[in-house]
Amino acid sequence: MDYYSISDFTAKCTECGLDNKIFLNVIMGDMQEAAEKGSANYGFGTRFLAENNICWIILKVKAHFDRYPVWGDEFKVKTWGSGLNKITFSREFEYFDSEGNMFGYITTDWILADWTSHRPVIPSKKPCLPEVVIQDSRRVFPSGCVKIEVPDYNELVSIEPVIRKYADFSELDRNRHVNNTRYVAWACDALHKYGIDVFAIKDLDVNYINEVKEGEKVDLFVIREEGSDSYTVAGYREDGKALFAIIAAL
Repeated sequence: MDYYSISDFTAKCTECGLDNKIFLNVIMGDMQEAAEKGSANYGFGTRFLAENNICWIILKVKAHFDRYPVWGDEFKVKTWGSGLNKITFSREFEYFDSEGNMFGYITTDWILADWTSHRPVIPSKKPCLPEVVIQDSRRVFPSGCVKIEVPDYNELVSIEPVIRKYADFSELDRNRHVNNTRYVAWACDALHKYGIDVFAIKDLDVNYINEVKEGEKVDLFVIREEGSDSYTVAGYREDGKALFAIIAAL
């Protein structure tokens, strides 16, 4: 069995925006499709897991892109499982254009969780699960994903949210909560409204902190790191609970 899984993608018209460039959340969606194929190759596909009341939940993302595909571009995503730390799985991704040039790479942290409660599952304590296989311990970033320090909501009460989003029907996924790619889309909307060229983003760190469920309202704040081209987007529920945080650097 090959160590790596490779998936083919094409930037579709409906997935592209200004200057015909692919949306960042679509890139993240393609990452998830590649992850599904890669994990299924080793017995951890989502259909098999669903039969055993288990699902994948992504916790953190660290990404870098030199450029973005444009409408009609064909590209490949190469992925492999790189580690298991207690209950946290690491998976790597590399993006290549049609000529074989790498234009981006991502590292991610995931857990397996109970489908109903979304509480973490310990793989070794589930007889239904196959043995975990580390395909290649190589990481695309030497330090892996980072933990983002999220500002306390009370510290932001004097600042108006840049944008407000709602967990409506089309934002929900098969796990019955807002899909993680939508958090990235929301952050891009907030950055655009703040005056940032979203397609100039080179580096992205994402922390998923709490689920956003159907009908919930989310306020997004943008905080600029003084003297830098780095911006933090933080999303909060009405009660002030932090839901996610994203650091975007140009």
